[in-house]
Amino acid sequence: MAIYNYVATDNLGVRRVGTVDARTEELAISLLKNQGMFVLSLTEKKANLFEFLIELRGVPENEVVNFTRQFSTMISAGLPISRALEILAEQTTNRKMRKILGDILRDVEGGSSLSMAMSRYPKVFKNTYQALIRAGESSGKLDEILNKLAATMEANRELNAKFKAAMIYPAIVFLAMIGVFVIMMVFVIPKLATMYESLNIELPLMTKIMIAFSKLFTEKVYIIFGLAAGGIFGWSRFSKSDTGKSFMSYISFKLPVFGNINRQTDITQMTSTLSLLIASAVPIVESLKIVSDVVKNRVYKEICLEAARRVEKGSPLSEYFKANKNLPPLLGQMASVGEETGQLDQSLEKVADYFAGEVDHAVKGMSAALEPIILILLGSMVGVLIISIITPIYKITASL
Repeated sequence: MAIYNYVATDNLGVRRVGTVDARTEELAISLLKNQGMFVLSLTEKKANLFEFLIELRGVPENEVVNFTRQFSTMISAGLPISRALEILAEQTTNRKMRKILGDILRDVEGGSSLSMAMSRYPKVFKNTYQALIRAGESSGKLDEILNKLAATMEANRELNAKFKAAMIYPAIVFLAMIGVFVIMMVFVIPKLATMYESLNIELPLMTKIMIAFSKLFTEKVYIIFGLAAGGIFGWSRFSKSDTGKSFMSYISFKLPVFGNINRQTDITQMTSTLSLLIASAVPIVESLKIVSDVVKNRVYKEICLEAARRVEKGSPLSEYFKANKNLPPLLGQMASVGEETGQLDQSLEKVADYFAGEVDHAVKGMSAALEPIILILLGSMVGVLIISIITPIYKITASL
């Protein structure tokens, strides 16, 4: 896919400049003609090494959230879209984001709509984002929709941040356990094994197992690396397959401690996004299809697609939500109330708020629940190491 700079005139004879993505020059001209443009000049934009390196970098989600909040504030204050984009492009410290905003600004100044300009960057501005911008443009309420979008994105970011913060302590302890185990296997156990061999004593089974592990780490480390590399490669391939995605989605709900949090987090994301889309006058069938692209869990992805098919055939959304056992009863009940009152978006928003609160409480309790588990695992590992080391020494001293 190449990028072409164009100069053209529209049906009113107004001069337009901008960029267009196309495989060939002929396709680029055809795309512009379909938009009612008469092409005056078209040149392929050559990418230099610096631009290539920038393309390799992604745009962090925080960068998009911050942009959305600042953009919504500027639009609400009455600033023109092009001026707001210009200011934000100058202010951002992320080079990739600056380049993207610069390209969007050129397209908007060249006559393109904001949603069309953003659609060139689907990895940065997801389907939900684009649909909401289109809805805002068509309804004339872009500032209101941007405010709601920014609030939803900030809430999701806060939820993810709390979960990550709760995982820091367990992750540090787990890495420390691995570090201690490796140090023991590589440096401590080999020296003790040499000493035990020189004394020619019968070693306990646990000590023999530890020495065998130590030899594996020191003498046949290539086997460990080979198994690890093979396992990572195999797991990567499996997790990307349809079967693997379905398996991962199923397992994520069955994990102790984390299973319920994963389920509630996915429901929060699904209902908050669906509420936002419906409130922005996006048709419910289209909203469900967009949400299916947003949610990562395969179970809820299929639920959204099936719900879209049923609604398209005339069935109420609440009917399917009530019948599906993977969804909480509260969601079906609130959806039914929303359909009866004509306020489905508000009902879904209340469901999202409720489960966001549940996730918040669960994450706070997770740290307290994980601490004894971690201590038991750590104590067990230390106990096994001590017993395997001390028992032979005790036998030696007892025989003297």
